[in-house]
Amino acid sequence: MKTLVTILNHNLPEYTNFLYDELKKHQTESYDVFVFDNASSPEGKAKITHLATDENCYFGGAMNLMFDYILENKEYDSLLFLSNDVLLHGYNFVDTLRKEMFEQDYTILSPSVIQVRLEQDMWKQMHNYGTKNVRQVPWVDYMSPLIHRRLIEEIKQFDMSMIYGWGLDMYSGIICEQKGWKIGVVDYLTAVHLVAKTTKEGKADITPEQYFQLAQSGMDNFFSTNGLDNEKYKMMALAQNYTP
Repeated sequence: MKTLVTILNHNLPEYTNFLYDELKKHQTESYDVFVFDNASSPEGKAKITHLATDENCYFGGAMNLMFDYILENKEYDSLLFLSNDVLLHGYNFVDTLRKEMFEQDYTILSPSVIQVRLEQDMWKQMHNYGTKNVRQVPWVDYMSPLIHRRLIEEIKQFDMSMIYGWGLDMYSGIICEQKGWKIGVVDYLTAVHLVAKTTKEGKADITPEQYFQLAQSGMDNFFSTNGLDNEKYKMMALAQNYTP
């Protein structure tokens, strides 16, 4: 069994190529590296593409397609889903996440995250607290999550009202809480998030303002329609007030 590492590319080929090379040159038998092209222009495609869509299915739609892929391919026990606006060092990155996941029985794991701006992630569980441990948390921001197959088999597909990506992470946290499954942040492993790089560079089909509005309304609609508003607000409060 191994991890399928998926890098999501949309018109940022230099960043996708960096991530692919960084992970590929340190690849072990424990994972495969896969590039998903999300309807990039011809000049926006990475040097290697394993799966491509003709229409932009955004973060949520791409994750759903990779959930399908995992369910159809039994050799994978987990999915590491990477936005291409994430920077990391490939040395032992995947193997470290895998080791912690399977030795300590986590269902979702993430590296800690630093953002390239003065304002850091508002979800404080994602910060680096300088420990040598995995911190158990209620949910992780989905910038670079390693997701165990059991959660994929449980969810199967996220509701398409969350196609823009917001809310997938908190909903996953709610499911894990219901199932008694652990979620963690590996404090001694760090990734850098460039934050909405594609939209901010004008390489997406919507502006950053449109994206934020659509992502927020889609998330709110899903949780409200499914009677999960209280759970959503609980997850938000836990993350905003988090202390290790």
